[in-house]
Amino acid sequence: LQMPLNSVAEDANEAVSKYLVEKLKMKENWLGIWKTNPELFFVNSEEIPIPFIGVLVEVIKLSLSFLLRFFYDFLWRDWDDDENSETYAALMEERIKIWCDIQNGIIPAPIAHRFRRNLEKYKSMHLELIQYQSNIKEEPTAEEAVECWKKYYELIMLCGLLKIWEDLRLRAHGPLAPRILKRRKGHRQDGETVTYIVAKTVTAEVAKELSSDTVVQQNENLNIALDRCYSGDNVLIFPGEYKAANLSMLTEDIIIKGVGKPEEIVIVSEPANESFVVSRAKNVKFMNITLLQQGTVDGIIVVESGHTVVENCILKCEGTGICVLVGASLTITNSEITGAQGAGVELYPGSVATLEDNKIHHCNNFRTSDSSRGSLGGINIKVLPAPKVKMKNNHIYSNNGYGVTVMKPSEQLGTAAEETMGCAAAGDGEDSVSKLMQELTLQINANTLEDIKGISMVN
Repeated sequence: LQMPLNSVAEDANEAVSKYLVEKLKMKENWLGIWKTNPELFFVNSEEIPIPFIGVLVEVIKLSLSFLLRFFYDFLWRDWDDDENSETYAALMEERIKIWCDIQNGIIPAPIAHRFRRNLEKYKSMHLELIQYQSNIKEEPTAEEAVECWKKYYELIMLCGLLKIWEDLRLRAHGPLAPRILKRRKGHRQDGETVTYIVAKTVTAEVAKELSSDTVVQQNENLNIALDRCYSGDNVLIFPGEYKAANLSMLTEDIIIKGVGKPEEIVIVSEPANESFVVSRAKNVKFMNITLLQQGTVDGIIVVESGHTVVENCILKCEGTGICVLVGASLTITNSEITGAQGAGVELYPGSVATLEDNKIHHCNNFRTSDSSRGSLGGINIKVLPAPKVKMKNNHIYSNNGYGVTVMKPSEQLGTAAEETMGCAAAGDGEDSVSKLMQELTLQINANTLEDIKGISMVN
């Protein structure tokens, strides 16, 4: 499409319309993109070229690379209010900060990819709804009306979740984070418990670990063994490397135990899954194993509810560390946590945790020079309502930030936070911190903190 230099807007509109109509007659599949002048800044104002409009049309099976404007690619959402509203500028500023956090590694790349993937899903669903509505030529039938409303409400629901997650600055456990939907089976009706042997080969050494009346089933596949478990069962894992997607859906009260040294029993995360180990069981226990996180971004262990025990384990993180969500509890002893892109242990409000004789090191390794972002360190505690924490004989060292960070609520959390924190007027800031520390059930005994900074309380 070519336009003479002296063309006016009406001429351009007529020429573009004619061009599109001709192309639409030729091909069924096409893609049109409006492109403004990509030169955003000019050195000499006298040499500013005349802005142009280019229309790129996909008429054959040809892969083309489009350079889209930053605003529409990263900042603009079709659900935004009018750009003349008072809040629009603040909204754009917040999205720019999120984009910078993604580029700096403060928000891990897999979380950013998950958000973009769901955003693209929203756009696809929106287009699907428009196409479905356009195909209804006359008065819609009852079935068509129901299907149309179904698509509409699914679109609105996804839009709302994306907005909430964006308001939470793409927190790892936002509204679009995977959650366990698996139904709990409970105990077998006959009360029998089974011990599952997971080993590449069965040897005489296996029998030594079992009593004579033990009901045994052998599997090479850890995933199958976990799928067959009922509450009360045991899973014994012998040396080797294993993968198990069912670790992200633990609902039964079971014991998962490695037979041998933890370094010899390695469970590797499935890159295709967004979560590694997620538990909603009332009581689940991990013993003598190594968890190696690869390609997943959520906590290496996420305790959604119930109680999780980790004993004599090695946790090699790639995403975040252990996350204990609201109302859940964790006991971790004689274990090692390393490599997390955040705190080694993150305790959400209302959680309960006991940490004894652990090593937590080389965590919070964000790729950023912003020291305020890299201050969370080994253990991060959020206190509204206050969690209950007991720490004894832990060795916390070589983390990028404080050894222990207590996150006090900001004033933006509203009246409930203000009642807890006080108004923090001039001169009484230290009093509010002291009051919060008294309300926080935090027992710290004989811990070794070798980080440059020890314990910090931040907003």
